Amino acid sequence: MEGIVAGSILVVSTITAERGIAQTPMEAATNYFDAYIDKDAEGMIFYSIDTNYLDEKSREEGYLNDFKTNPTTGYEIVESKQINNNEVLLYVVQKFSGQSYEQSPPLPFKVFKSGSGWKVLVEPLEINTVTGQVTKGTPIHAMQFTDD
Repeated sequence: MEGIVAGSILVVSTITAERGIAQTPMEAATNYFDAYIDKDAEGMIFYSIDTNYLDEKSREEGYLNDFKTNPTTGYEIVESKQINNNEVLLYVVQKFSGQSYEQSPPLPFKVFKSGSGWKVLVEPLEINTVTGQVTKGTPIHAMQFTDD
């Protein structure tokens, strides 16, 4: 019996260690995008701040909904620019399957140092699939309440 209890404690501490606070911008980005590809909403939430949602509950529901239709199968961080000691701008190409296009243009993601480690700032983006131009988009929470 004691071996089983010790094993359980070990598993719990291993899971906790996997979600350790990101010590570097690249660690935060890698953990966030790995969680995105793995359809791990908790991991995405842990390593990011997302301005598309007003609260944690709607954010988790939004991620779980997105997983049903999201064709993203991989990613590549193609560029990194240090803004200052607390901010880094990364450009990430997302890879898709089953779409008429195989990957996104490089998408900008700011990674910033917070009180709880480095976090990816997820902001709404719009991609023109003809030109590849990326512009700021409308937050999901704002689109849900339009009457037009």
